[in-house]
Amino acid sequence: MSLLSLLRLRRPPLPEEERHGFTMVEVLTVMVVMGTLARMAVPSFHEVLVRARAAEVIGDFEAVRVAVLSYHADHNQWPADGHTGQVPPGLAEYLPDNFSFEGMGYRLDWENWVLPGGLPQDPDARGILAVSVVTEDQELGEALGDILGGGMAHYALGDGYTFVIERQ
Repeated sequence: MSLLSLLRLRRPPLPEEERHGFTMVEVLTVMVVMGTLARMAVPSFHEVLVRARAAEVIGDFEAVRVAVLSYHADHNQWPADGHTGQVPPGLAEYLPDNFSFEGMGYRLDWENWVLPGGLPQDPDARGILAVSVVTEDQELGEALGDILGGGMAHYALGDGYTFVIERQ
C-alpha cells in the first residue's frame, strides 16, 4: 500500500461524503447528560412515591375519622379505645366494606384517651380522640406530619404518629 493511499484513509471526511454512526465523544457526552438528569430525577421520583403512600394512609385516616363521627352521632358516645391494627368494637359497620386497620407498611390505632387530671396547659380537658399511624417507615411518618400536621395537632413518638381529631 502506498503512502498516498494511507493518507486518503486517515483524512477527515469531506462535506459531500456521508457520515455513519457517532463518535466516542458524542456518545460519552450524551451519557453524561443522561446520567445527570437521572441523578436529579430519582430523588424527586422517590419523594413522589412516599407522598403517594402518605395519601393512601390519609384516605384511611379520613375513613376512620368519618366513621368515628358517625358512630358518635348515632350513639352519643365515642368508640372505646382499640388495639393497634384492629377495628374497635362497634365501628366496623361505619367503615367501608373490607376496611382494615392494617395497610402495606403501616397500622392504624384508634385512640380514646381519658384524662381525669386534664392536660398541663388545659386542666379542663377530659380526653383526647385521635388516630395513630404506626409505621417503621420514617419517611412515610414525616410525610404524614407534613400533609396532615398543618391543620391539626399531632405527636410523634417512636414509630407512632398520632393525629388529634378532637379534645374534650
